[in-house]
Amino acid sequence: MQRIAVRRAAAVATWGPLVFTADWFVLSRVHRGYAPRTETISSLSAHQAPQWGWMVGGQLVLAAAMVALATLQAGALGRRGQLTAGLLVLSAAGTVQASAFRTVCNRSDSGWCAPLPRSAYPHSQWAHGIGTGVAFGALVAACLASVWSVRRDRARRPLLVAGCITLVVAVPHMLWFLANAETSWHGWSEKVFLTALAGWVSYSGNWLSRDPRWGP
Repeated sequence: MQRIAVRRAAAVATWGPLVFTADWFVLSRVHRGYAPRTETISSLSAHQAPQWGWMVGGQLVLAAAMVALATLQAGALGRRGQLTAGLLVLSAAGTVQASAFRTVCNRSDSGWCAPLPRSAYPHSQWAHGIGTGVAFGALVAACLASVWSVRRDRARRPLLVAGCITLVVAVPHMLWFLANAETSWHGWSEKVFLTALAGWVSYSGNWLSRDPRWGP
């Protein structure tokens, strides 16, 4: 990769996750009645949700950040980074699908968004769920693959440490999220593991922009 391409990819990978996180945080404060602890980020981009386009935009920016990090991983680590890069692209594709096919507001969202029955937009909800599952699972797997790829690489030890910390935080909260749908802490667990994973994307993008592979 040329140095200018590295800088551009690093900028997208570093700032994209921050934009996504700021997006859902601001929208969760703007919508009076939205309960961040119980309601998910997907609700902010749902059919009938006010200003849903802003959340969709934030999700697409995050997808772009994952693709940018994929190019940095493959460029800096060569064959060792290909699995991580492929999983990041898969996660980005899932994010795009979840953004294109949106869910609906339900009873828990009734304080700020008109609820719709589960029969509304059935194909969209199905595609949204598949996309979300692919996005979450592939991103966790990408973090794990990154840790594995640099486990014996002393020059890239910060990536190993960052990945391990991310997995320790993200995996239990993701499992909690999946096992406790419709509970009082469902939204909180999602926001914790997504913030951890977004932080990993941002940190990795920034660090890899200064990787020894690119030279002085």
